[in-house]
Parts: sequence; C-alpha cells; structure tokens
Amino acid sequence: MKHLPIIAGTIFIVFTFLGAAMAEPFAALVDIPAELEKEKSGFMSDVSAAQNSKGRIPSREEVGIPAYPGAKILFVQLENRMQENGAWIDLPKRIFMGTPDTSQQVVEFYKKNLIGWEYGEFYKIPTFYKKEGEFKPMEDMITPRIVIAPEFRPRAIMPLSKTTIDIYYSRDQ
Repeated sequence: MKHLPIIAGTIFIVFTFLGAAMAEPFAALVDIPAELEKEKSGFMSDVSAAQNSKGRIPSREEVGIPAYPGAKILFVQLENRMQENGAWIDLPKRIFMGTPDTSQQVVEFYKKNLIGWEYGEFYKIPTFYKKEGEFKPMEDMITPRIVIAPEFRPRAIMPLSKTTIDIYYSRDQ
C-alpha cells in the first residue's frame, strides 16, 4: 500500500506525456522541397522559417480555433513580444499559413466556423478578431486575430499558395 502513491504518480506522468505526444497538430507544416532543404539565404527566408518551425507546431487544442482545411503552415512564432514604453509586452502567438484557395473561400469558412469572433475589413484586408467593441488593428497588437490576404509574392516553398492566413492566438482569451 505504501507504493500506491508512487505507482499512481507514475501512471499520471506517463499518460500526461502520452496525451501530449498524441495531440493532433493544428495543421501540417509545408513540405520543404528537397532542392530547397539546404537553402540558408536571408534572415527569415521561407525555408529557414519553415525549418525553424519543425517540431514547434501547437496542437489544435492549444490554438483553440479551427485550421483552414488543407492550408499548410509556413512558420510558427510561439514567442512573440514587443517593447512599449520601456516594458516588454507578450503578444499572441502566431501561425502563418498558405492555401491555394481564394481569400473569399477562407473568409466564408471562418464566418461559418468561428464562434464569438467579430469580422471586419481593415485597409481592405478581411480580419476576424476576438474583442468586443472597437478594434484598431494598427494600435492593438494584443487582441487575437486572423488576417486573410491574397498572397503578395510567389513562394518557391509553396508555389500554389494564393492566400495567406495569419493567425494570432492566445488560449487565455
């Protein structure tokens, strides 16, 4: 009987780690073509950003919103901070994705699948945000949001991408 707490603790730890290991990732990371795998050009080239994101994909549960079906993650930014008035502020985590679908298709998906989020167009860019009241995207960097935009440049790493989905999320909100 005196070993029961040790056994129970061991079982708890094993199932905690197994649960984390088996958690379904938010979405798939973009496939890095073999000919680009060794590319090191630029500070944050598409390839290096994707390589740095390997093994860092959060689970669907962690993100708390649905991933757009078939979209691929181009990069993940789990530590997102900025300095304001001499103090560091933690910003929402970020997932940047691409899809061959149109912006309108992505907007329609999120209109149907986001509960408790507001929608607006800011500078002609469709944006979903999780805040009541007025939202000023250029001033408010803390509010979780999903920004949907046409692809602005061809990407060797994902040449069929037509639309980007920039997700800033926080499980706290």
